Amino acid sequence: MTLPFLAAAWLLGFAAVGAWDAPVWMAGAWFAAAAPAALVLRGRSAGVLLLAAAVLALLGAWRFEQWADRTLPDLARSLGGVATIEGRVDSEPDPGLTTLRYHVRADRVEEAGTWRETEGRVLITVRETEQLAYGTPVRLSGRIEAPPVLEAFDYRAFLARRDVVGTMSFPRVEQAGEGPRSHPRALAAEMRLRLERSMQAALPEPAAALGSGIVMGRDGTMPRDLTEAFRETGLAHFVAVSGSNIALVTALAFLLFVPLVGRNWAIAPAAGSLALYVFLAGAEETVVRAAIMALIVLVGFWLGRPRSGLAALAAAAIVMTAAQPRLALEAGFQLSIASTAGLIVFGPWIHYGLAWTAGRLGAAGVVPNVLLEVAALSLAAWVAALPILWVTFGQVSLVGPLVNIPTVPVFAVAFWLSGAAAVSGALWEPAGWAIGLVAYYPLAFIIWMAEAGASVPRAAVAVPRFGTEAAVAVMVALGALAWPAYRYLAPRLAPPESPGAAVRTVRAAALASAAGALVAAVVAISVWPAGGPGTLRVTVLDVGQGDAILVTTPNGERVVVDGGPSGLVLARELSDVLPHWERDIAAVVLTHADSDHVGGLPALLERFEVGRVYDNGQHRDTAVFEQYEELAGRRHTLRRGDAFEVDGVRFEALWPPAGPLEGPRNASSVVLRVTYGDAVILLTGDIEDTAQRALMATGRVGAHVLKVPHHGASTNADGFFQDTGARLAVISAGEGNRFGHPTDDTLVDLAGRAVLRTDLHGRVTIVSDGTSITVLAERWERSFAPAEGEG
Repeated sequence: MTLPFLAAAWLLGFAAVGAWDAPVWMAGAWFAAAAPAALVLRGRSAGVLLLAAAVLALLGAWRFEQWADRTLPDLARSLGGVATIEGRVDSEPDPGLTTLRYHVRADRVEEAGTWRETEGRVLITVRETEQLAYGTPVRLSGRIEAPPVLEAFDYRAFLARRDVVGTMSFPRVEQAGEGPRSHPRALAAEMRLRLERSMQAALPEPAAALGSGIVMGRDGTMPRDLTEAFRETGLAHFVAVSGSNIALVTALAFLLFVPLVGRNWAIAPAAGSLALYVFLAGAEETVVRAAIMALIVLVGFWLGRPRSGLAALAAAAIVMTAAQPRLALEAGFQLSIASTAGLIVFGPWIHYGLAWTAGRLGAAGVVPNVLLEVAALSLAAWVAALPILWVTFGQVSLVGPLVNIPTVPVFAVAFWLSGAAAVSGALWEPAGWAIGLVAYYPLAFIIWMAEAGASVPRAAVAVPRFGTEAAVAVMVALGALAWPAYRYLAPRLAPPESPGAAVRTVRAAALASAAGALVAAVVAISVWPAGGPGTLRVTVLDVGQGDAILVTTPNGERVVVDGGPSGLVLARELSDVLPHWERDIAAVVLTHADSDHVGGLPALLERFEVGRVYDNGQHRDTAVFEQYEELAGRRHTLRRGDAFEVDGVRFEALWPPAGPLEGPRNASSVVLRVTYGDAVILLTGDIEDTAQRALMATGRVGAHVLKVPHHGASTNADGFFQDTGARLAVISAGEGNRFGHPTDDTLVDLAGRAVLRTDLHGRVTIVSDGTSITVLAERWERSFAPAEGEG
């Protein structure tokens, strides 16, 4: 216990200066003052230990103060002004819905025509098409702003600890050459991006985002509500680069293989899991720290002495924070240390308590020991992390233990399968898809557990933040509880007797029930959707301010019309309505080149196998359109009179006319008439009054369902809606969009028809067997016969 005590003294020196602004000598003085009493009451060794702790506390306080008093990087002088920066990309991309963020390390800065050498980093936000490799030399022009200080989180201080002194929103970016592709960090970044794309091609969303978070710590693409569900259920550590996280995976691998191959050989798959994690996560600083903590736990399990890892963990904590004092302020590092210590100290005792309880209940032979081990590890990590979770997030998950116990074993399986899918897919995409079929189930189970747990009333309760002093007091209390737990070995229970016939029957019944539930899930999730819905389904996806429409034919062929503004949002929407194994799209139609229609298509073309690509043949000189062109390959032009058919569903282009395309892009938008049996659906892109009048003159605009042009803008020809004869109008618009779509004028013109809006009703689906039409939305439903809509 000597080294853990000294590590606590070292970190207390950090806390005294950092949290309470105490003088450097204060923490050391506390221990030194207690040394004489310890010498009298407990002998020489106790007095020497307290004096050593005083020295460590003094050194820790001095090291932290030295780091905290460092001067801001020179780049901070340019905050609040317009400047030009020359530097290099110093991070991997952090994705948003339509943006990417990078850290750029500055070498030179220019203000008012004067250049100077500088140092420091800036966080830039750019459009998702501006993809930059690690190490790429860039020139940035724009305003450098001070990062915000949020109500519950000092974002400015968080960035400052990483030498990031400012932010730039959508600066002008010029690449000044190629980055060092052979640099280890550049290679690691490129590998991780390739593995992430492989994961996205193998799995639907949000399973792909969760898989990336589990194996690479890249959780930036997870939906916000799912991230919150993980936090409320205590599962957020699954998608963090955490020592306790990977320790759970390696320990579980070890425990599972011990009965099969023995203790000496079980170390191999456990070490393999650890090596796979380091490889996939990129061997960055945080990953190496997590791997060290996991290795400490693993070696303890291998030696049969899990407690022996605590001294090594303490030494690692001292060395890491001495090298980088900022770690002491990082919640991720605090959680890793605390949770890993909890595994080592509390794990054996909690396992003893669970095993004793199972014995008292007569279930000692029924519940496998490995499940008790997993439950013990989960509870131990949760208990140790509670004070930090309280201070960091201001809430405590009440359902956390109940959700973690059944989820941790599945998490380990999800880790192995997701990693295998990513690596295999990077080498050969069909292999990644095949493994992804299996990986989907544990990932979907984890997502379901998080959402189900978060739906429980008071799943997480807000806890007042009484400050760092209260958190330290709770940690001290936990430490006092940990001392006897570490000092004394948990009793060994007598091994359960060989299971009798009744126990074997119960185990067999439980196994059969689990197998039956798994088969039922496979049938419902994977087998039942195969072969298509048997009807036409036209789904107006809720992609925000833009258009994206999925047409599914009776036998399950798919056509996508437009991609909305965001590839990530499009992927989420498609994943919600497609079977998880579906990675084929028969055709893609781009109505015109505006970003709110083409923005999501590059991601679709990367994630799916697409048969044919159609558009109006018009080029636009933007990064996203050029990316679409590159990925689309051969494209087919649609003009008035052109048509194609997929599985008995006819797609006929009514607009634009043949010849050169002139004027605004909206005027050349492709208009599709989708016909199945007697049902007609008119998809109008963004055409405006001139094109609408030309279409009305042809007499071919009649339809039962109308996708309202241009998101409901006031750009419609008089009588256009009446001429269509549509009884149902669907408007695709983003909630609270800055354009005010749909406008009041358009809504007045649509009076007398059922109007569905994605901003109000969510995703809208039109279902038809060719003789009747049913309209479904996330918050609306209605049916009618096509003949009723004909005028």
